[in-house]
Amino acid sequence: MSIKEFGLKLKKLREEKRLSQRGLGLSVGLSDKTISSYETGRSYPNLELLKRLGDVLGRPIDYFISSPTKDSLTQEYLEKIQSKQNELERDIKELLSLLKREE
Repeated sequence: MSIKEFGLKLKKLREEKRLSQRGLGLSVGLSDKTISSYETGRSYPNLELLKRLGDVLGRPIDYFISSPTKDSLTQEYLEKIQSKQNELERDIKELLSLLKREE
């Protein structure tokens, strides 16, 4: 895997977790500029920082350093679908609650 692929994975996962570069940086003791340099492929974290990033983002180190397999891509896609479904269920419950209040 290239340093650019690492940066893309990091950015994608950070955005999925709805974290800003600053928020992620603060969580692992780095600046937002350092996170930006990782995401754009200008630099790469050492193993200790990679572990901390994985801990905060809920992924093992090998997620960041290995190329995706068909199974991992399928699993990731299913996790996204489940997350969207959970979000829709919460929105529906909230909408029903609002409608009941109006009655």
